[in-house]
Amino acid sequence: MIEKITKRKSAFTLAEGGQRPLQNSDECRTAFTLAEVLITLSIIGVVAALTIPSMIENHNNKAWKTAKDLWDKKLVEATRQMNIDGVMTGVANSTEDYMNYFKKYVKVIKTCENDKLENCYAPKFVQTGDEETEVEVSSLTTASKLGQKEWGTNTMGFVIADGTTVVMAYNPNCSSVDPFSEEGQSGQVGCMSMMIDVNGKKGPNRVGDDIQLKNATISNCDMKFQDKCIAASDIYPTTAINTCEESPYHEYDERSDSENTYCATNHWAGAKKACADNDMHLSTPQELADVATYIYKQEDNPFGASDYRGSITLDSERAAELNWSTWYYWLSEPYGSYNAYLRNFYSSGTNLLNHYEHDSSNRARCFGN
Repeated sequence: MIEKITKRKSAFTLAEGGQRPLQNSDECRTAFTLAEVLITLSIIGVVAALTIPSMIENHNNKAWKTAKDLWDKKLVEATRQMNIDGVMTGVANSTEDYMNYFKKYVKVIKTCENDKLENCYAPKFVQTGDEETEVEVSSLTTASKLGQKEWGTNTMGFVIADGTTVVMAYNPNCSSVDPFSEEGQSGQVGCMSMMIDVNGKKGPNRVGDDIQLKNATISNCDMKFQDKCIAASDIYPTTAINTCEESPYHEYDERSDSENTYCATNHWAGAKKACADNDMHLSTPQELADVATYIYKQEDNPFGASDYRGSITLDSERAAELNWSTWYYWLSEPYGSYNAYLRNFYSSGTNLLNHYEHDSSNRARCFGN
C-alpha cells in the first residue's frame, strides 16, 4: 500500500519557537525572511532620501513663483491706479511720504521705519552671486543700499495681508509713466526699488528663491570707488581703545608700550579696530591719494601716496558722491612714537601731515579688503 506523503515547509516567524510548519498545505509555499524585509525597507529609505528633498524643492519653487507672480499683479494694479489718480509721482519727497499713498492701494498690515526693518523682515538673508553672503536687513537703511544712491531717500519695510514682506525705497524724482505702457505694466519700477520676500520671515530667505529683487541690487559694498568697496560714511567721532603693551588691543598699534603716554586713549588705533570689525581696513596713503585725485579732478596729474597740492578746487558734487568731508582723515600708517599720518582735505587743496594718535577730532573711512 502506497502512503501519501505530505510535503511540509517551514517559514520564519517572530513568534516564540523560531520556525514552525506551514499549515494546511500540500505544496511548497514561500514567505519573506526578516532580512529581506529589512533590506527592502532600507532601499525604500534610500530612494526616499534621494527623491523627497528634490520633490520638496520643486514644490517650494512652484509655490514661490506663484507668490511672486501674484505680487507682481498686485503691484501692477496698484501703481496703475495710483498713476491714474495722480499720486504716483510729484506728491512725495520721501519713501515715508509715499507710503501714506501706497498703503491705500495695497493692503498693508504693518510698516517699519528704516531703523527697525527687522520688525517687518527677516533679520538676515542670503545674497547670491559669485559667492553667497549673509546680509543683515538692518543695513539696508537707504535707497543707496538697494543700488539707487542718487535717490537720496530712506527705505521702509512693510508687510501685506498675505504675509509677504518688503523693503522699499521711493524715487521722488521719477517721471510720470503711462500706466498702460510697458514700464507701467511692470509696476512702474522706475519709481520704486524693492526687495520682496514672498515667504515672509520663514526660510530660506535667499535671493532667487523666496526673495525677489525689483529694480534693486544688493551689494556687500556700501559704495564702490574705482572697483574698491568703501564705507558709505565716516567714522566720526572715532572711539579710543587701549593699545598699551598688556592690552588685548595691542595688535592695533604695536609701537605702544608702558612708556607711551597716549596708548590708553588711542583714537587712531580705535579707527583701525572699527574698520577691522567690519572686515575692512583703515584707508592706506595711496587710497586717500586716489580719493584726492578724484574729488579735486586731478586725473591728468594723479596724486602719489605722499603728494600734497594747493591752489586746486575741491569738486563739491564728487565730494558729495563719496560723502566726503573737508576735514582730516586718518591713514593706516603710524608716524614716530605716538603719531599717525593724516590727509587733510581743504576746499582749496590737500596735504599729508601727522598728528597725535589720541586726537579725537579726526575722521576715518574704511576700505574693503
